[in-house]
Amino acid sequence: MGSGRAQGAGRRGDGSRPTVLGLFDWTPPTDGSARLRDPETPLPYRADLLPSVSGLGLEVLSPARGRVHRKLRDVVEHRSGVAVDLALRGLPRARTAAAVLAFLEPQLAALAWLRRRRASPYARIPAVGISCWWAEELVAGTRDPRQVREVVAGLDRLFVLSSNQHEIFERAGVPGEKVVPVLFGADHRHFTPVSAAERYDVLAVGVDRGRDWETLLEAARRIPHRRVDIITGTGRIPADEVPANVTVHPPTGFAAYRAALQAARLVVVPSLDLAYPTGQSVMLEAMACGRCVVVTATRAMAEYIGDGTAVLSTPPGDPGALAVVIDEMLSDDAGRAAVGLMAREAVERRFTFEGMWTRIGEELTALL
Repeated sequence: MGSGRAQGAGRRGDGSRPTVLGLFDWTPPTDGSARLRDPETPLPYRADLLPSVSGLGLEVLSPARGRVHRKLRDVVEHRSGVAVDLALRGLPRARTAAAVLAFLEPQLAALAWLRRRRASPYARIPAVGISCWWAEELVAGTRDPRQVREVVAGLDRLFVLSSNQHEIFERAGVPGEKVVPVLFGADHRHFTPVSAAERYDVLAVGVDRGRDWETLLEAARRIPHRRVDIITGTGRIPADEVPANVTVHPPTGFAAYRAALQAARLVVVPSLDLAYPTGQSVMLEAMACGRCVVVTATRAMAEYIGDGTAVLSTPPGDPGALAVVIDEMLSDDAGRAAVGLMAREAVERRFTFEGMWTRIGEELTALL
């Protein structure tokens, strides 16, 4: 059932640096097929960079493969009520690991579940994790705060991707010192400015539940002389709601997605006002390409928007404001170029995956 090591990984006790065991839901690239994630980058959020920016190694397990394995996993996880397959298979490797890192809520719950039951070796090594959706679920009332408190009680640190979540978790009864905001990053070596023909006036990309397509479509209706192209999942936007100046495209592969960003005059990331940042991947990747970007000014995106010089913003759910910004910026070639230049500089300075994993590595090292 196998495992993999990121470059530079080493185990504690074999003369190399301490190793972090990563519990990641991921799909190893095998056939080079098109996908939004770079096929050469197997780990989500570029976790494979951890060894190169810290004194730590990283070891990960392959996900369930084969029909029998998946069936056994489903039975065990159904009976336990926890996505525990990876954590259980990681037990032998955890014995020589210095810490364990769980990626997203299902793996957080599994790790904390085993630690509460004093499962060795998880119970004796530092345990940290990355949360994406819990803050919004807490605010929306769809997640029981007691459940979140119980899981985080079994962890040493919980990393979140925006500072506004710190207060949300504290209100839910989670000790504030356990919640550590970390800025998300972009792969600024893959997403770069290029000289390319600008094939799109306005480009918007996204398949997650946080996209506010309704506001973008209404903005497009107000500026019928502007072309808008949207790349999203099939069925996400009903055909009868699409204005004549909007074209909806199905999801594309990584190379085509990057080329589309590089060929856009303006990139728009409309989002709902959620408690966690949504759309920050597309925003930062477009910024890394030196594009002028317009995003929704939600609370969770505040620190990514900053002073508004490197990325433009409009209020949530305001199609009028969005239409005005789109129309004005498409008429201002020099203004778009200036914003795009500052956007690239901002990514290099504050929003790289190296920076994200350096911060996480610092916290892990302190715990060790």
